Amino acid sequence: MRKVDKNKLVVIASILLEEFEEDDDVLSVIGTRRNATNSVATSLIKERRKHFRLGQLYKNDLNWIDRYLDSDFHRRFRMKKETYRALVEVIRPHYPVKEHRGDAQVVDVERAVIMTLHYLGQEVSMDYVGDKYGFTGSTVHKEVHRIVAILCSLKSTFIVWPTGDECHIVQQQFHERAGFPGVVGAIDGCHVEVLAPAADQDSYTDRKSDHSIILQGVCTATKIFTNVSVGTPGSRNDCRALAFSSLYRKVTTEGHRSLFYDDNYHLVGDKAYPNRSWLLAPFKNYGNLTRMQRRYNYKHSVTRVVIEHTFGLLKGRW
Repeated sequence: MRKVDKNKLVVIASILLEEFEEDDDVLSVIGTRRNATNSVATSLIKERRKHFRLGQLYKNDLNWIDRYLDSDFHRRFRMKKETYRALVEVIRPHYPVKEHRGDAQVVDVERAVIMTLHYLGQEVSMDYVGDKYGFTGSTVHKEVHRIVAILCSLKSTFIVWPTGDECHIVQQQFHERAGFPGVVGAIDGCHVEVLAPAADQDSYTDRKSDHSIILQGVCTATKIFTNVSVGTPGSRNDCRALAFSSLYRKVTTEGHRSLFYDDNYHLVGDKAYPNRSWLLAPFKNYGNLTRMQRRYNYKHSVTRVVIEHTFGLLKGRW
């Protein structure tokens, strides 16, 4: 039912009264309808004030966060309390300042972030989250999209390709895993389920018959992403996702030294990737590999598997 604006109804009735001011029957009908409409408007306003949400009991208090054990808070919101507070401070400079309108509660950055974490971490509806924090589902929808948009705008601040000095440290960390030299990143792709466009479902159908897009990532030995590319339809393979990525475009247009500062630096990827001077794949096993080739594949696998672990941590969190 649409919301009735009482003042607008009075104005409309006044115009009608002026137009038919000499017709007593019309005046009588209009007057009756005006009183009835005013009564409906008043009842709707009163009904709106009767709405109750559980979160209204704590609408001015977020101190309940301090009462959580870190383990319990992490289980519900997928991060520790100090990480949540640090995230709030990162987002705060980019969060819009809001003004009070009537008696409606204003959503501040702390509540916006905690509602977003609750929604992303618990796989519950937005109406459920709104009830917990004293807001409507539409408000939760708006705040979740706002927080996610802010985080996406900050991606280049936190997902950063290592500098020359940092590459030296990264390759040492990879070398400690299996003795594989010169590795400054492990690359792979994983599928993220999405709602595919109705007109192009086949392009997003992956090998498991799900609709997905490919998230390509490059990480360090300490499971930190240094490059991410997302959006390739799930029907493509990892090699095609690489060809569409910003990393590949930069290497092919500016040369491999634009990212790999030394000819001895390279990435390691699985057998879906092509062999390049800056990207090493394992030997394909057709049953004729030599002992040295099998040893190479083993060390390559132990070095590369860190990207699988990184994707596992990412999907395990969200």
